[in-house]
Order: sequence, then structure tokens, then C-alpha cells
Amino acid sequence: MNNQNNNEDKTSYQAELFSNRLKRKYKELRKQMRKNRISCYRLYDRDIPEVPVSLDLYEFLPDGVDSVLEAARFMAAQNERLSANDPAVEKEIKERTWAVLYLYERPYEKSEEEETIWLEAMSKAAAGVIGIDINHIIKKSRGHKSHKEDDQYNKNSHAELNPRHAELRERRLQADKMLQWSILSESPSSYAAKGQASLVEGLVQEQGQLFRVDLTSYLDTGLFFDHRPLRATVRDTSSKKRILNLFCYTGSFSVYAAQGNAAFVESVDLSNTYLAWAKENMKLNGFTDKKKYVFTRADCQVFLQEKAVAAKGGKLAAEELYDLIILDPPTFSNSKATSDVLDINRDWPQLVKDCLNILAPGGKLYFSTNSERIKFDISKIPPKTAAGSNFTCKEMTEETIPMDFAGKKPHKAWQFTLSK
Repeated sequence: MNNQNNNEDKTSYQAELFSNRLKRKYKELRKQMRKNRISCYRLYDRDIPEVPVSLDLYEFLPDGVDSVLEAARFMAAQNERLSANDPAVEKEIKERTWAVLYLYERPYEKSEEEETIWLEAMSKAAAGVIGIDINHIIKKSRGHKSHKEDDQYNKNSHAELNPRHAELRERRLQADKMLQWSILSESPSSYAAKGQASLVEGLVQEQGQLFRVDLTSYLDTGLFFDHRPLRATVRDTSSKKRILNLFCYTGSFSVYAAQGNAAFVESVDLSNTYLAWAKENMKLNGFTDKKKYVFTRADCQVFLQEKAVAAKGGKLAAEELYDLIILDPPTFSNSKATSDVLDINRDWPQLVKDCLNILAPGGKLYFSTNSERIKFDISKIPPKTAAGSNFTCKEMTEETIPMDFAGKKPHKAWQFTLSK
């Protein structure tokens, strides 16, 4: 009995700590995000050791607002209502707001019953701070050592998700098995698809671009917040350039490149599901020209090798080289669609070398990884490309970390620039 009371007291105390931290961060981030036209962001990321969760907030656009122009008009009108202290607008926003609460692996064991009670308490605290119904908190778990098996492209069942390697990017769904995820009851929200009350998806806005996110079908949702600044950099430097987006996932970098007036954007991924999702995101933002915006289903390692060999043999014309390449691979990928196994800690030098060999003079490569174990050593890459060109390299991790990840290092990033 005493042990039970102690657990309840500890849970209540940790929920209070969590709530207090959320209140401060929500107040800090909310205005900044709205100012920058960002409707989805991270509110909490394991800030307190006793509370090993992250919390991502999603404010969906209303049904019918499904173009960049309509979104801009809607947000302008909403901001006017907020400035005028319209009492109804906050309620409307809360009805369209959801949050995903991820539980991470602990350094000690908790029973399933204790974990369920604890996670419910954290969900209640989060819902209270954000001002949403607790049914709008979607709970997931990642990083548990005991859950390692399943296909990387599997969707959630109605009880459990079993992807491998949770931290290794949704693009391959190499995530540790989800201990539990749930939408606590059937929601009347219009964001649940017909016939699938547990499906929660909708459109969000990020710095003027629109993206479809799916909060329940996979461990991650279709948009990685930590690359928001790098996406903006790509948009700002893509004008009239040929862009290659490798391991493109749902195409967010491609959308930004197209928005930046790129002359050509090629998005490459092995998954038909993600390529279709990428096409949808491009279409949402008005980019439908099939000659300018190409989607290639391929193993990115093989794609790069073939391109690099062609370039080395003089079979790749100058106009077929790329001015800007985005290389943001999963940390590990073992897809059933290919016999190759990607381990970024081992394979990054070859990937980078191949990218450099298909860059146009003066071109740039952005290489990013969320691997904590990568040992970046520039000497592992030949000092010149196959064509004899020099290049420079600089780490740009700090400048690519967004405000909602301040003090964290969700990824590492480098910029390579080929000589002209």
C-alpha cells in the first residue's frame, strides 16, 4: 500500500513538473511559431530526466482550406480575430489541435500497468496546458530494447505498432516497436477519415508551405520538425537550379526547393507509399509540372552509384548534373525491397563521395544525419572528385537547429561546396 502511495505521489509530482515546463515553453513558442506561419512544432523534448517524453503539437487547418492561397487568407483572418480578442477563435483552434506524446526508454523498468497510469497522467497534464481534450493526445512509445522485430513499412494496428529503430527516421520506419499508442476514444473531429475513426490526419502549415500529416498510421507523422531551418535554406538557394532530394520521404525538402523556384526537382525514395505522399505534398503547394518535378522509385545507394559511374565515364551530360543535393538518409535501413543494408555510420563516406561526383561546378551538398554515433572524418573522402574538382566542407549543425529544439542536437549537418 505504501509503495502504491509512493508511486502515486511520484507520478503526481512528475506530472506537475511536466506541466510547469510545458506552460513556460508553450507561452514562449506559440507566438513565435504563429508569427512564422508554423502550425506544428515540438513543445517538450525530455527536458526533465524524470519525464522521458517528447510532445509535438499539430494545429490543423480547417476542412476546405487546402491551398497555399486559401491558407494564407485563413491565417490572416484568424490572426485578426486573435488580435481583436474574439472569444470564439481560441475554441475553434483548440478543436483543430492535436498532440503526439512519445514515451522514450527509461534507464529502469516499469510494469506495463504502472507505465499506463504514468503516461495517462502526463497526457492529462499536457492536455490541460494546451487546452485540448485529452482524446486529442495520441500516445506512442519508442526506443524500447525488447521490441526489435517487424517490417519497416508496417502501419499501426489498432493496438500496437512494431517498426524497428524508433529514432532512425520514419522514412524507413526503422523504429523500435511501439509499446503502446492510442486515441483514447472515438473523436467526432472532422480529421478522422470516414470509416476509420482512429485515423487522425490533416493539413498543417510550415513557413508558408502546406503538408499532410498522419498522426496515427506510423510512428512518425510525415514531417520532421528539426529540419525546418535547413528546408528554408534550400528554398532560399534553389532558384533556377537542379535539385536532387535523396531518401526524400514525404518530399518536404522538394516542396521547399520548388517554392524557391528551382528549375528541376528530382525526389528519390524506395517506398511507393512515401513517393505518393511526396507527390501529394507537392500538389498541395501547386507544383504539378511532371517535367520539372520528377519522382524516382529507387534504392538511393544504387541510384547514386549508377549516376556516379555514368559521370565518371563521361556518360552524364553537364546539364544532367545537380546544383544542389539533399542527403538526409536514415541511420539504418533494411528494406525488403532491396538486398542492400544501409548503415549510415559505415556508409556515409561512399554516399557523400558519390554525391560530390554528380554535382555541377559550384554545386552544394547538404548532408545530415540523426545518428549519435557517426564519426565524421573528412579524410575518409577523396580530396578531389572523380573529375578532379576541389571542394570545401563545413559543419552547419548549430545553424540548422530550430528554436523548438534549442539546446538539443536532433541531427548533425555538413555543407559541401564544389569549386567552380
